[in-house]
Amino acid sequence: MVAKVDARLVRRVLRGDRSAFAELVGRHQARMLAAANHLAGDPDIAQDLVQESFVEAYRGLGGLREPGKFGAWLYGILRIRCRRYLSRRPPQALSWEADDVPEPAASNPVPEPSELIPFINELPQESREVLAARYLLDMNYAEIADMLGISAVNVRVKCFRARQALRDLLSRLPGSESNVAAQGGGW
Repeated sequence: MVAKVDARLVRRVLRGDRSAFAELVGRHQARMLAAANHLAGDPDIAQDLVQESFVEAYRGLGGLREPGKFGAWLYGILRIRCRRYLSRRPPQALSWEADDVPEPAASNPVPEPSELIPFINELPQESREVLAARYLLDMNYAEIADMLGISAVNVRVKCFRARQALRDLLSRLPGSESNVAAQGGGW
């Protein structure tokens, strides 16, 4: 359904309807901001990267071969912009201060994705990208595969390995032995 609506809006934009692009922005902006903030690690930079990505998408929309894949294509643009930004930025020191560690929820042993972001940010770039696409942008394996230019099976493997690396990272935190085993279902 999402792909059909996106495809219809893309076709309208290509026919000159600028309001259709505003609708595309509205449909994708929140998830793009979440992903950019996750990948870049700075909300102000994330807003700039998302805005630049939308501008680039608008300018290059005529080159999109499959309008139904607008979301994956747009995220691919954002991903490249984030990588460029990160390659120019000096490496950040890892922080394990108390403010970065989410409090465990007593009633829900599986943390919300937003609570895991500080830990996901410590994973390698490739792992962060697939987790952001899968869980923050809610892309399926086929969409991620299209975006990355790899097979859906390869995406599944990358997601599995990224989740495993996250579990390993969380298992090293004090008092996390029982919670990590429960996380297998959500992440």
